[in-house]
Order: sequence, then structure tokens, then C-alpha cells
Amino acid sequence: MRNAKDEEWHEVGESDGPKKFFQQTGLTKGEKYSFRVRSVNKAGKSEPSDPTPYAVARPRKYPPIIDRDYLYKDKLWVRTGKVLKFENLPVDGEPPAKVSWYFKARNLAEDENITVTNVDYLTSIEIRNTVRKMTGMYLIRAINEHGKDEAEVEFVVLGPPGPPEGPLEVTDVHKEGGKIKWKKPMDDGGRPIEKYVLEKLDTETGKWSPCGEVDADKLELELNNLETGKKMKFRVKAKNEEGESEWLEGPLEPVLIKDPFDPPGPPGLPEIPDWTENSVKLKWAPPLRENGAPVTHYTIEYREYGTDNWIVGPKVKAKKYPDGEVKDLTPGKKYEFRAKAENKAGLGDPSEHTTPHLMKARFAPPKIDRTNLDQKVVKVNQQVVIEVDVSGEPDPQKQWFFNGEEIKTSEMVKVAHSAYHTKLMLIPAKRHMIGKYTIKAKNNSGEDEADVEIVIKGKPGPPEGPLKPFDITKNSCKLKWKPPKDDGGSPIEYYEIEKLDPLTGQWLPAGTSTTCEHTVKPLSEGKEYKFRVRAVNKDGESPDLEGDESIIAKNPFDPPSKPDKPTPMDWGVDFCNLKWKVPASDGGSPLTEYIMEIRDKDKRAWKEAFRTKAGILEGVCKAPPIEEDHEYEFRVIACNAAGPSEPSDPSITIKAKIRFMKPRIDRKTLQKKILHVDQMLRIEVDFVGEPDPNVTWTLPNGNKLLPDDERIILDTNIDDRHTSILVRKCAR
Repeated sequence: MRNAKDEEWHEVGESDGPKKFFQQTGLTKGEKYSFRVRSVNKAGKSEPSDPTPYAVARPRKYPPIIDRDYLYKDKLWVRTGKVLKFENLPVDGEPPAKVSWYFKARNLAEDENITVTNVDYLTSIEIRNTVRKMTGMYLIRAINEHGKDEAEVEFVVLGPPGPPEGPLEVTDVHKEGGKIKWKKPMDDGGRPIEKYVLEKLDTETGKWSPCGEVDADKLELELNNLETGKKMKFRVKAKNEEGESEWLEGPLEPVLIKDPFDPPGPPGLPEIPDWTENSVKLKWAPPLRENGAPVTHYTIEYREYGTDNWIVGPKVKAKKYPDGEVKDLTPGKKYEFRAKAENKAGLGDPSEHTTPHLMKARFAPPKIDRTNLDQKVVKVNQQVVIEVDVSGEPDPQKQWFFNGEEIKTSEMVKVAHSAYHTKLMLIPAKRHMIGKYTIKAKNNSGEDEADVEIVIKGKPGPPEGPLKPFDITKNSCKLKWKPPKDDGGSPIEYYEIEKLDPLTGQWLPAGTSTTCEHTVKPLSEGKEYKFRVRAVNKDGESPDLEGDESIIAKNPFDPPSKPDKPTPMDWGVDFCNLKWKVPASDGGSPLTEYIMEIRDKDKRAWKEAFRTKAGILEGVCKAPPIEEDHEYEFRVIACNAAGPSEPSDPSITIKAKIRFMKPRIDRKTLQKKILHVDQMLRIEVDFVGEPDPNVTWTLPNGNKLLPDDERIILDTNIDDRHTSILVRKCAR
């Protein structure tokens, strides 16, 4: 026999004679043994047989037994995400037991993350992808035909803790903070909780920020550094050696950081039961809501009417029927008053303010405030509203008067009275409402009255007639009229005049005038016209004043008769002296002027050269329009009030040049010339002189050359002031 531990063979016994049976005792349970046998005869022992396979020394029939010493010898744990292995757990029993693993009554052989490995008398388990929820008691069940055995073992998967348990409560809130409470996590992650971390959320910005930490044995945090008036939410998380939990957030609605009590509500509207010129006494009702804390004081505030600056006045203690007095006010000014209640949370909202109170004595004669009684200037159809304050105690009786009669409210004129105030309204204003309005105020202490002048401006009335035309000519006439009776309250700026052509029926503009007289022009000679005029001020136009009679545009006289043609007396390169005669007829109206016209012979158009007054019968035309070597004609026109006459006949033609000049020969071509007999001789000569010079050529012997000599050709152009001689064949 040999033990698997040492592999040495030991002789352990003999059989009873030749029997083929042997029983070995004294074996160690659980160890492995192998056997072999030798045959023995007289000659000795034979060689050993082949050994048997190793066999474990154990009973052959007994129920399973799970080795609990092996099972509980170490604590079984692993970190989240790691693999948990428990290997080679001994399970006795014959025959070998069938082993199963269970967790929360579920057979783990069906879990894809778990592998269970069973061999005879041993079982192993491997758990992958571990998470915290895999922590717990695992059941091992071993079964064979002789019975079963069960044992539990705890596997621990370590990880961050679970979130703290809610709800997250915020209690004892005050204006600087409060107390935050929570419960410990249901799962500590397999490790002791080390601490809790807290953060706060400002709901206005949406940002989380740290607000504190506490040790694991504390489940609350008191905060005293929060901002008053902010709405906050909070969150807390647990932390152990393995990490941090998820956040527990709360409360559901944001918490307003404020005291558990609020400032009181507004007191009742203050009343003014008594006053002097510089002080008022006030009383008011307590606020309807004290908001958690009793009212301790009241503060009176006041401001000057029309301003926004409230001034803090006296502070008085709270009582059942609160009141107070404000002193040192300015007489004649208006003030408004209000009150604020105060408790330990601070000042509450103000009450409604009083109506403006005028600082004055309680008994005083009427006094009309003349601030709004300056002259009122409006336009027709505008609305006039005059509001007047009337002081006096008691409130005076008030009346309005116009032209000595009291004004009663009507459709267009309305009067309204209220305490210390009166109002006059013209709706709308008309021109007949112009004048002085009087307001009277009266009480037991006396009376007062004041005036206001209302000026209502509008369009003027029509000009006054008759509209008279006079000084009629063929192209103009004069008109005359009178100013309107009503200028509309504004000065007449000008008058617009229009003319009517009866043939077309159209009124056409004929000019404007700042006076009551106007000359209408131009008119078309022989046509019939009517006229109308309207006044204009800054507010608009008046109705028209139309003339009763029409006129015919014609002169009471005619233009002058056609003058005689003018006479050029002298001229040169740039001037011409002219004379003319008075026309045979002045047309019945004195001559006013003469117009001299000029025409270049090369052109058709006549142009004005100059003008002279009547009585002057000569003049000079100078360059321009006269240009040298041009030929010109002149004509004259006589004018009177009826207009220009028919132009005279043209004068004689003159040429703009020098009229008198001594002849002068240009000698540049007259130098000595040397020729041969029968050669041709040609001489060109320019000359000047006015009037036209007489040109002759002479021979060296003094004889005059004659044009009939066939050898000689003479050519003279007076206009060009040029002469030439050609000798075909020269002779000695």
C-alpha cells in the first residue's frame, strides 16, 4: 500500500491462506491510497501486480456535509466592478453530492455574470461585474441519495454609499439661514460613512455652491451665512472610503431665506383732524396684518406735493389708536403724508398717502391762486381749460362771471367746482368768447376775486368792400379794398388776389399784397376780368371778397407812332454815333424812353444796343456788340405807358472800321531786283488807307504805266488793299 503523499510502498498484511480477500484498517479519512499484491509459494514472492488507482478513504454511503470551517475561515468581499471568487469548497458525501448556489432564492447557475464549477467533493463560484446589490447571504445546497446539507455564506461587494435618505428638510429658517436635516443612507457601501457634504442652489443664478460638511455621526447642518431674501434649494451626499453617493436634493419648493415673521402690513390711510400753518396732526388705523410679530412703532413720512422724495418724520410708539404730529412745515406749501408700521422684522409697506394738504390756518379769508390766470391765447375750436386753486377756511363758495353775468354750465361753456378748486372749460373756443372772465370766492371770513383774459385766435374775416379796380391798362390794373373787421386775433400778414377769366371760368392767382392796394399784371389785352381778394393771418385764410364789376383790359392811350430811321453820324472799329427824331405821335401818353437795336448784316436777329430816356435823341453804340470789319444796321423804338412803338426802318449800313487814314505802302517787297533781259518780273505790294486810296504804278522815267501795255499786267484789289505788277519780258 502506498499513500499519495509519500509514494512509498509499505507491506501491510497477508491473506488468510489462498483466499483472495484482504481488509486494511487504520486508514486516514480523506487521504488517497493505492494497493498492489504479490503471490507467495515455496519459492518465494512474485513480482507485484499493477497498482490500483488511488482511492480516497471515506465511507461509501453517507449524506453530504459542507465543510463549514473552510466556508467561514475568511470574510469574502470585493470592490465594485471586480471579480469575486470562492474556490474549492469541500463537500463530502457518498455518492458525491450535487451542489447548487442560490441568492435571494434564485439559482445562480442561470445568471450570465456567475459561473458555478462542481467537481467531486468540491464546489467553486465566480461572480463578475459585481455591484453593491450583489452583497448578501448566498445559500449552498448539497444533495445525494442519502440526504442533503445547506449552508449560508456572506459575500460583500464594497462601493460608494447610497444617497442619504430623505426627505431633505429645512427647518428653523431665519433671515440668515436655517437648519438642514436628513437621514443616513440605507446602504453604507460596505464601508463606514466618513462624512456628509452639502451644497446650496441660488434659484436666480441656477448655480450650486458648497455650503458645508459634517461628520458621519451628524445628520443635520445649521447655516448662518445665507443671503436674506434669496430662494434656496439644498443637496447632501454621503462619502466613504470607496467614494461618494448620489445627491439627495430638497426641498421640493425653494426655501425663502427670511425670518419666520414678516414686517407688518400697511396702516390705514392717515386722516388730518387738525392743523396749523406749519404743523399737522394725523391719525390712522393699525395694519390689518402684523405678520407674526406685534407692531412696536410707527414712522410718519411726508413729502412736498409734486416731488418724489419722501422725508422721514417722527417715530411714535404703537398704541390702540395710533396718532402723531408733524411740525416745522413751510406755510403755503402742499404736503402729502403716510405712515409705516414696524415690528422686529422691520418697517412694513407704507399706507396710502393723504391728498395734498395746503399748509394754512384753519380759518382764513378766500385767496385765489393767480398762477394759472395769465392771459390765455388759443385757436378757434381748441379746448380751453382753466384750473384755479382757491384757499380759505372753510372752503369758499366759487363763481365765474363773463361780461358781468354769472356763467352757468352749457353745451359749450362748463364750470366745475370742488374743494379748494374750480375749473372753467370752453369746449370748443369760439371767437365770440373773447374777453375777460372773473372768478369770485367768498366765505365767512371774507372774499376775493381775480380776472383772466382769454384771447381766441382764428382765421380772419373777409376784407371789407367794395373791391374797386382803377388805373386800367391793356395789361394791368390796380385794386383797392378795406381791412377785415375781424383780423382773427392775429395781424393780417398779407392779402391774396385772384382774377377770373370769364371765358374759362377759372380763378387764377394774381399776386399778394401786404397793403389794401395791389397792381394786377399781366393781363391779356381786350379780355374781360373779375377779381377777388382774401386776408391771410398765421391761422389761415379768410372768406373771399369778390368785386361786383368786371373790367376789360385796355389802355386809355396807344403806343407811340413808328419813328423815322436813325442816322449814323460817325463810326469806327468799335463804335457808332447815332441820331434820331421824335415820332410824329406820342399815342396820347408821354414818351418814357427810346430803345436802340442793332443787327449784324450776316445775321437776322435784332439785339438791343442801348436805351435812353425820353428827350434824348442821340446815343453811342459801343463794342460789344460792334466787332471790327462787320457791317451793321440800326433801328429805334419809342416807348410810353402803353408800351413800345413799332420799330423804325433800318438805318444805312455801316462797316466797323477806321474811316480816315493816310495811305501807307508796305515796302517789304520793294527791294532792288536784278534781272536779265527777257526774264519775267513780278512784284506784290500791300497798302492801307481810308477812304479807298487811288493806286498807280510808274516807270523809272516817271511815266505812268498803262494797263493796255501787252507786256505788263496790273492788278489792284481795293477791298483787300493789295496791288501787283507782272512784266512778261524785261527789256533794257
